[in-house]
Amino acid sequence: MTMSKWDSLCRNTSSKRKWPLLNLTQITEDMSDDIPKGYMVADDPILQYLSEHKEAEPEDLVVAKPSESLRAIYTTINRVGQEECILDGGSMIVSMSRETAVQSGLNWDPNIRINMESASNHVEKTLGLARNVRFAVGGLNLFLQVHILDNPPYRVLLGRPFETLTSAIIKTKIDGSSEIVLTDPNSKEVAVVPTYKRGVGPDDLQKQRYQAF
Repeated sequence: MTMSKWDSLCRNTSSKRKWPLLNLTQITEDMSDDIPKGYMVADDPILQYLSEHKEAEPEDLVVAKPSESLRAIYTTINRVGQEECILDGGSMIVSMSRETAVQSGLNWDPNIRINMESASNHVEKTLGLARNVRFAVGGLNLFLQVHILDNPPYRVLLGRPFETLTSAIIKTKIDGSSEIVLTDPNSKEVAVVPTYKRGVGPDDLQKQRYQAF
């Protein structure tokens, strides 16, 4: 997240600067039908400070990183095994690789196929639709409609249908870590689920922890 000069100045207000008392400005000519001549309007304290302190510069400017890792959660699919699931609110569907579907013991309907277009404009037709697939995460049991692809660059991708079903709320911190709050629409139970960098799951973090000793 980038911050403008004004944002940066505002963030450093309370302890570092004494802001001037807010002035009122009298309009000397008609500005609009809503603000006619003679009306008093409030000045902005930030602009007022900058006008009185020409040397003022933003401090501790926070800027966005060039890129951030995709985030994933780990779910148990069809009561078989745990899988890394990429979170992608920009996708209109939930999708899965054929290999993952086979390993999870899923069946799919080959009559329901759609064309999928990637960011590189590559178009691929899905293999079919697996209906009401159980995803267990955080003590919740969620049932999703999953489109199967032959060889996508991921095992499972959770798109907008997942976010909508669970009323998902993603809480992201400045260091890039995030948690996702999920609500089971059937039981109404709520779970806060940690997310992980793609390719670095809880097992990998445990290994890194023990290797550090």
